[in-house]
Amino acid sequence: MLGSVVLLLIIAGAELLFLEPGYFSSLALHPFWIVIVIAAMQNGVAVGAITSVIATLLVGLPERLIDESATVYAARAAVLPLQWFVVALIVGFYRQKEIEETDGLRAEVVRLEKISGSLAEEVERMDSMVAALESKAASGVAPEPDTAPKPDTAPKEALFHRALPELAALAGSYGADLPHSFEDAADALFDGPVALVVSAQGRGEFVIGTTPENESDATTLAQLITKNLEGKKGRSHTILLKDLGVSQEGALRVARQKPKTDNDMTALVIYYAPDRESADAATARLEIISELSRIAIERLSRELEAPESQQADTWDRE
Repeated sequence: MLGSVVLLLIIAGAELLFLEPGYFSSLALHPFWIVIVIAAMQNGVAVGAITSVIATLLVGLPERLIDESATVYAARAAVLPLQWFVVALIVGFYRQKEIEETDGLRAEVVRLEKISGSLAEEVERMDSMVAALESKAASGVAPEPDTAPKPDTAPKEALFHRALPELAALAGSYGADLPHSFEDAADALFDGPVALVVSAQGRGEFVIGTTPENESDATTLAQLITKNLEGKKGRSHTILLKDLGVSQEGALRVARQKPKTDNDMTALVIYYAPDRESADAATARLEIISELSRIAIERLSRELEAPESQQADTWDRE
């Protein structure tokens, strides 16, 4: 923004110092065009529009011709500023969409890096534990006390250690293995019901996992959740059942995924918790299982789309 204003001032100053006032306005293409288009292409609609307004203030009003009516004069004076403003909006809106997509991709990269870091830490801890046990078995000497997990983190670490085989199986599952792999991973990570609801254009909805007995099934609940999350940012949220109109105590921790497929799939991983605190505590576990589910869903979609695949009815069978 500052650079655009400086360029406009330099051009206006050069006209006053080295040329006669109004010289640029007599040209077929005013130099301000370059600044306005560059500002909109680099920074989006807001900066482009503001730059066009500043350019209009700097260029001033043209001289009124003799016997020229006020309406004709106003129309002639407004032509160039309106052209600047309209072009700034068109170019700016196009660029703004690209900026928002880029910011979304950057946020997704950061989120995936965090998930990858969590998995890498658990794998590293598991490797260290295995190495310590091998060393103990070979030497007969007990490991030093400071190598053992701290008491407050031991239950969580042990949970992830136990769940690593199931998580790996989920990430590498194919076709009909997805429902069983998801249920095994959910059982290993959670102490309550967890459901995966996948919606695909032209195929309806696909539910796997477990759900508690209540007035709403997983499909209906997923529709209520989707409506509740409209306009909310982020992929993971805690929702009270009463906020969905369900006459039952408890809370849900929900993770949304958008698998990259050709048939416009969306996925919701839903964890049923007794209260909000329990739902919030499951955030990291739900993020991990939802991300691995997305990987498995994308693989399943590629299988269904392959010309030589014989699994076109896998969705209905499961």
